[in-house]
Amino acid sequence: MLRAWLGPAVVVLALVATGCTVSVPGNGAPTAPAAAAPQRATSPEPATPATPRGPRSGLDVDPLPDECLLNAAEFGELVGSTVRPPVQGSVQREDGSRSAACVAIDGTEPIAMINVYTVRSGTPADYVRAGPAGRRDLPDVGDAAAVIDTATGPTMQLASPRYLVTILVAGRAPSDDAWRSAAAAALSRLPA
Repeated sequence: MLRAWLGPAVVVLALVATGCTVSVPGNGAPTAPAAAAPQRATSPEPATPATPRGPRSGLDVDPLPDECLLNAAEFGELVGSTVRPPVQGSVQREDGSRSAACVAIDGTEPIAMINVYTVRSGTPADYVRAGPAGRRDLPDVGDAAAVIDTATGPTMQLASPRYLVTILVAGRAPSDDAWRSAAAAALSRLPA
């Protein structure tokens, strides 16, 4: 399920508590689960920034060393099931570059991811507002917020004054109240 959602790159997560490694395909793109108090799996290496086309500004990936802005209970409320404690891991793209992502796992399958970006020009809110047609805006959430439908599930783009946060959910459809709750928790953990 997550393979189609994330694309061709690979998220490698070491689950320190169990001593096992989980590989999750992904590309780290902001509109695809690119995608929580975590255990550190790998140290992210500098990555090639994502550059969207059109009026949306370019993004710089991995401005924070820890993108796990939701805990297991908050992820669980968002996806409607119990999840393991989220883990910060790294996304490896086909071009060999790496970036970080926070992943929540439902049983044995990744179910949600968080990625944090900064924008190269404009503001994070400008980026969200210039999003793709068909997005659903969430008024009065952060500086701007919208939910974008993807093939395997929705992605919320959330703007703070300094950061763009994406929260991606595989194969589920959280309610607006669940998105708002997740947004409030994520925003509260972003540095000023």
